[in-house]
Amino acid sequence: MSPLVIELQPLRAAGSVQLGASFADAGAALEAWGSPRPYVPYPGAEPLDWRLIGSGVDAHVFCGSALSVQTVEIYRDFDFEPRAQVFLLGMDVFSVPADRVIAELRARHEVEVDEGDYGLTVPELSIGLSRSAVPFPGADQETVDRYTCFESVLIAGPGYYDSPSRGSGS
Repeated sequence: MSPLVIELQPLRAAGSVQLGASFADAGAALEAWGSPRPYVPYPGAEPLDWRLIGSGVDAHVFCGSALSVQTVEIYRDFDFEPRAQVFLLGMDVFSVPADRVIAELRARHEVEVDEGDYGLTVPELSIGLSRSAVPFPGADQETVDRYTCFESVLIAGPGYYDSPSRGSGS
């Protein structure tokens, strides 16, 4: 079975899931990735989001009370062989080393990196990426390799990562 390819289109879509799409359309689009389930934030609530878990790629599509896609976050599921390749600007963010992804993004955009290079945002693209720290000094190579690449990517609409001062015009 060939891997699923998800092309991130900053400010527009994550593969077939369009930002701004209706809750129903988002669920239908996610079916190309696996078997999504409506997510209920607490018992008795109406489903506001979609979750996809256990297919080699996990995803959370946040629609919220607007019932339209606000963000799409995709996670690498380390319990399965990767079933998806998630591309951002031609790089598979789950297999290209994070240092290279950071360098490529910095060459094209203003990038805000968290201390330790474990998370970054590209505000003008409304993209966020994160990875875990290597769990302990002296970890074996297999463990270190697991933490070399990003583990999650979030895509959102314009202004998602704007700080209050940046977005207010002051």
